[in-house]
Amino acid sequence: MKKLTFSALSVVLVLLCSCKSPSAGSANPADDLTFSKLIYHLSKCNGTCPSMDLQIDNNKNVYVNREFYRTKSTIDSVNSGRFKGTLSQGQYNKLIEVLKKSKLDSLEFTPVGITDVSETTLIVYYNGKRKYLHSARPAPAAEELINFIKSVGNDRSLERTTEVKELEN
Repeated sequence: MKKLTFSALSVVLVLLCSCKSPSAGSANPADDLTFSKLIYHLSKCNGTCPSMDLQIDNNKNVYVNREFYRTKSTIDSVNSGRFKGTLSQGQYNKLIEVLKKSKLDSLEFTPVGITDVSETTLIVYYNGKRKYLHSARPAPAAEELINFIKSVGNDRSLERTTEVKELEN
């Protein structure tokens, strides 16, 4: 009987020791995100919609080329142009948070035919992957991410630059 009790106790100990605790790693693989770079394009519409080309890298560097319009054919030169800056740690943390919330691995944009509205292109490099999304009607799951990107791109405190960057399309 002692031998059977000892054997049962040994089996229970082995099973308990082999179980991973939640602190042994990320409890949810979706929580793991190694961000490299994000590229965002917003095309001009057939009206006064702004256009924007933006890039954020993992060093928190921001580059944006934006055009605002006073009328359909008149550019607002005060707020338009090329700008650069750096995300604060809080902004960077928010970026990572909204990227995680958008569930990049399963995020899809539905293609839309010919429209006269702005088209959105989003390219994200993360976890050794490249995610390419393009549509005139981005998925609702990307709304918070796109709003965050627009807020960074529209930030009036960014420094004007003469640097010209060709961003990936």
